[in-house]
Amino acid sequence: MTFKLTKAQDDAMDCLISEAVHCGLGGGSRSGKTFLLVRAVTLRALKAPGSRHAIFRFRFNAIKASIIYDTLPKVFKLCFPGLWDRCNLNKTDWVLSLPNGSEIWFGGLDDKERTEKVLGQEFATIYFNECSQIPFGSVVLALSRLAQQTEGLRLKAYYDFNPPSKRHWTDLRFSKKVNPDTKQPEKDPDNYQFHVINPADNKENLAPEYLEILDGLPEKARNRFL
Repeated sequence: MTFKLTKAQDDAMDCLISEAVHCGLGGGSRSGKTFLLVRAVTLRALKAPGSRHAIFRFRFNAIKASIIYDTLPKVFKLCFPGLWDRCNLNKTDWVLSLPNGSEIWFGGLDDKERTEKVLGQEFATIYFNECSQIPFGSVVLALSRLAQQTEGLRLKAYYDFNPPSKRHWTDLRFSKKVNPDTKQPEKDPDNYQFHVINPADNKENLAPEYLEILDGLPEKARNRFL
């Protein structure tokens, strides 16, 4: 199978490679947000030998199931054929080592001991997966480690989310461009770029029945997931 971005996914990539440090993808369920962001992190790791990157979710068990054992192998199989066999996944520290010496670390922000171990490192990229579940304070703590200076890479923080309300920090930061703590306008609003991508934009990779299921949900759930 040859991998090809859809038009909407290609537009989303423009957001991810923009000059902004903070880049978010928002939208409904199964829109391909996580796939795109794991791919973007891997591309950055391959571009800069010896660089270090992190993917965080609130609970480690969730990132292990959804990213490490599901999305990551799919991304490597479709986008980087043969690369997985040349990588090493350390299941003690949960670090993926690439052939060029770069590393992708995985962590759950709900585990204080684990978080402190991961945040003992500096990273060129930090990706926050399912931000609707992550407290803003945990994000602030992790961002203190977005500090690895790497030739050829601009520091990047990636986010994916489906804001549960207009009061959630993701909506405040990316839609309203205000600081979630102070509620004051961000000093550099252009540093926070946001792109919407929804299941209909990924219909080429979804069963038609799935979109019908989402369309048949109650209004509140339909608005969120579809």
